[in-house]
Amino acid sequence: MSSDYNNPAFKKLLKKLQEESWQLELIISGFAIFGLFSAYTPLKLLYTEASTDGNNLIAFMYVIALISCVILAFNLLLHVILRGMWIGALGLRYVSGEIDYESLNYSDKFTNYLRKKVGSFDRYIARLENYCSIIFAISFLLIFYVFAFVFTIGAIALIANFLIGNDDLDPYGKFIGIPLVAFLSIGMLLVFIDFATQGWLKKKKWLSKFYFPFYWIFSFITLSFLYRPLVYNFLDNKFGRRI
Repeated sequence: MSSDYNNPAFKKLLKKLQEESWQLELIISGFAIFGLFSAYTPLKLLYTEASTDGNNLIAFMYVIALISCVILAFNLLLHVILRGMWIGALGLRYVSGEIDYESLNYSDKFTNYLRKKVGSFDRYIARLENYCSIIFAISFLLIFYVFAFVFTIGAIALIANFLIGNDDLDPYGKFIGIPLVAFLSIGMLLVFIDFATQGWLKKKKWLSKFYFPFYWIFSFITLSFLYRPLVYNFLDNKFGRRI
């Protein structure tokens, strides 16, 4: 059924899973946070050992693992806190319903201000739900971005080491390696500009033709073909772009 994504039954199943996904989010977040905190100290010790032994490449890999642990732990803790607030808000709504500003008996100035700034309690619950779902998704997307940066720098380093810095390949190594490094450096800059501007290079007709080869090559270097649907699902709505 999953292969026929236009099937109404499959769409109905997706809608049901979306409504119940918060339970899976909490379970995954709980196990992940426990695992991340358990792994942090051993990774730090391994990094210290690798640095002491002069294994810079291994030490760098442990640094990336530590950065990934910190990013995931921070985002998942924030997700658990917000999801807890969301559950609490649902329970409070069951008891108290909507906010009755009239029963607070505040002055008109404060009542009007609170109606405008605080608004509906249901809207507050909906916003918490949106933030929880997006933070959970973006937690893993950020790890892919870390890997993308590492793979890009790694590709440049490999070319510089095995082509440009290899005396056995002179002069052909430099002849091939220098243009490749220049291509990757320019591509890295363009991809970052496109990322920071949320797709500005893709919107300009003449620039998009020039940018497309870089985009295509870097989709493999950064493994973005694995998580690209997540990115564009964030960018196709105002709330996602703001996050």
